[in-house]
Amino acid sequence: MARPTVRTISRYLLRQHCAPLGFALAALTSLMLLNQIAKQFGSLVGKGLPWGVIIEVFVLSVPFIVAVTLPMAVLVAVLHVFTRLAGDNEITALQASGVSVGRVITPVLGGAAVVALLSFLWNDQVLPRSNHRLRTLQVDIQRKKPSFTLKEQVINEVVPGQFFLRAARIDPNSNKLKDVTIYDLGDAERRRIIGADSGRMAYTPGGRDLYLTLEDGDIQAVNRTDPTQIDRTFFRINRMRVAGIGNTLERTEHDTYKSDREMSICEMRGMVALARREADRAGVDVDVAVQNDLRRLAGLVPVYPAPSPYVADTEPVGLYCRALRRAAAWLVPKAAAAQTPTPPPARPRPPHPARSSAAARRSSAPRCTRWRSRRSTPSPRRASCSRWWGRPRRCATTAAGWDW
Repeated sequence: MARPTVRTISRYLLRQHCAPLGFALAALTSLMLLNQIAKQFGSLVGKGLPWGVIIEVFVLSVPFIVAVTLPMAVLVAVLHVFTRLAGDNEITALQASGVSVGRVITPVLGGAAVVALLSFLWNDQVLPRSNHRLRTLQVDIQRKKPSFTLKEQVINEVVPGQFFLRAARIDPNSNKLKDVTIYDLGDAERRRIIGADSGRMAYTPGGRDLYLTLEDGDIQAVNRTDPTQIDRTFFRINRMRVAGIGNTLERTEHDTYKSDREMSICEMRGMVALARREADRAGVDVDVAVQNDLRRLAGLVPVYPAPSPYVADTEPVGLYCRALRRAAAWLVPKAAAAQTPTPPPARPRPPHPARSSAAARRSSAPRCTRWRSRRSTPSPRRASCSRWWGRPRRCATTAAGWDW
């Protein structure tokens, strides 16, 4: 057991690191979060998203920021504490008291090991889950309002396979378009190319349809039955309605796809093990196919082995993954199993009143029967039953038997 003086020095050094570490972590995380807000706030607010969704986007960005700022905060805290200790001559006083430099560094290294373990668990368990939810939410936001995802000088697919739009200039704030070209392929028999000098985009109150107001342009239509003729119509103002444009935020509930940044160590090792099993199975199939081809060339009947039954391997790979599963089994309550409802037990039928009274009388009345031999000659073995002062007495038991 360590001496009281040593324990006091350890607590003192660790306590000196707590405040600078918390301040540096909060300051660096806040600065990087403000940078993210400055980059994304305008685009998120312009899409008409509710404030809860906007806040969720920035909250889900915090785990990644903490994973970056925690090592920097540890560095800042250590530099600040030891610089102050050296400036106040506390290290000199400790050395004069017989405390070595190694003894001063030991509690700091122990605290650093704890911080490293917490950082490892944070990066392995919290960060992949937050990255997955953030990526899913960003994809849902991008599908909400196509005008913010349109690119200038590029043919953008508004409705898959049916409606394409190209604009030289796009103003995301006012939804104004310049030098617009639209390729309408919705009608299989009639293809149209619409050009306009400028235009404006608007959405229906339900957010399902898109209205385009085009100015100063023309419409070129080609019929597939007669491709040698072209119809060209000029217009000053042309209003179009494009159905099937989703302007409402539809949240994805279950997204099974995960990239490497969205998987933990156990999930990545499971994917590697699955890929190896599939590669081994493919190698066996290739060997069987080659052998059967050779048998066919030799005039023999191909032999197909019996397919091996598929057995799902749910055992975690590695000691770390098994320890995590065991810890989760201790912490997380077990799922309640569905129980089959059992019918209530049948209630016994009440006995008949006349029969019950007769049976009660027979059971309460004491009976004493005499055992008699039906032989022609009397038998010495008999059971005698006598009464004494009008009270039934117990039957005497003999070798012949007893009855009462």
